[in-house]
Amino acid sequence: MSAKAFCTGFSSGKMVCSRSRFKNVLSNSKNRFLNMRPAFILFDIDGTLLRIREGFMPKLIDVLLRKLGRETFEVGSTSFAGRTDRDIFTQLLEANQLCTSNFDTLRQVYVDTLEEMLAPSDLDTLPGAAEAAAWCLEQGLPAGLLTGNFREAAFTKLSRAGLDSYFETGAFGGNHFDRNELPEIAWEIGRSVVGNDLLPQNMVIIGDTPRDIGCAQHFGCKSVAVTTGPFSREELSRFGPDLVLDSLEAPQQWLTALLEK
Repeated sequence: MSAKAFCTGFSSGKMVCSRSRFKNVLSNSKNRFLNMRPAFILFDIDGTLLRIREGFMPKLIDVLLRKLGRETFEVGSTSFAGRTDRDIFTQLLEANQLCTSNFDTLRQVYVDTLEEMLAPSDLDTLPGAAEAAAWCLEQGLPAGLLTGNFREAAFTKLSRAGLDSYFETGAFGGNHFDRNELPEIAWEIGRSVVGNDLLPQNMVIIGDTPRDIGCAQHFGCKSVAVTTGPFSREELSRFGPDLVLDSLEAPQQWLTALLEK
C-alpha cells in the first residue's frame, strides 16, 4: 500500500503526515546526523512512554458495558501486551459470540469513552519519555509512533501525558492485525517524509515487549527494549534486541551510539 494511502484520514485509524514539520526538523542547523543516512525513530506508547494506572481499565470496561447494553464481556486469558487493538478487539468479538461486523461500533465506543474518561491523573509518564522525544526533535531526528493503539486512542493517551506535541505520524494498531506488519507501514511513511533512501536498518523501534522486538527484527530494523513495561531485562534479552535499557533517559548516549553503529 502506498504512503499516500496511509497519510490521509483520521477516524479509520490511518496516519496523518505533515511534510512541512519534517522538513523543518531535517533542516535544523543543530542536527549532527545530517551527514548520516536518513533515520526514523519509532516509539511504542504503553509501557514505553507512559503507563495507565491500575484501577482505570476496570472503570472504563464498566462504562463500555453499559454503553453496549451488556452485563458481562469475556476478555479471555491471553495477554494484551504488544498486540494491536485490531487483533484484540476482533478476538473480543469472537469470544463473546458477536459478529465481526460490530468491530467499527465497538472501536468507536471505545475511543470515545477513553477520550471522555482518561484524565492526566490516570497515567504516569515513564522516565526519560519526554526527554527522549524532545531530544529527537532538538537533534533533527524524525520520530514517530509504532503502537498497537488505535490512532485516536494513541493521541488521547499522549495528550493526557503531555507528549502529543512530539508526534504526528506512525503506524497504529488499527492498520493491521499483526504487529509484524506495522514496521513496513511506518517505513512507507518515513520514506515519504525523510526521503526515499530510508532503509529499514536505519529505523529504530523502541518498545517494552517481545512483540516490539519481534516486529523490528521481522522488517530488519534496530530494536531497543526498555524494562519499564511488564518484562524484565532478562526476559527481553532472550529475544535478541540491539539494546536493552532500564529507562529512556540520556538518549544522547544510547541513541547516538545505536545510530552510529
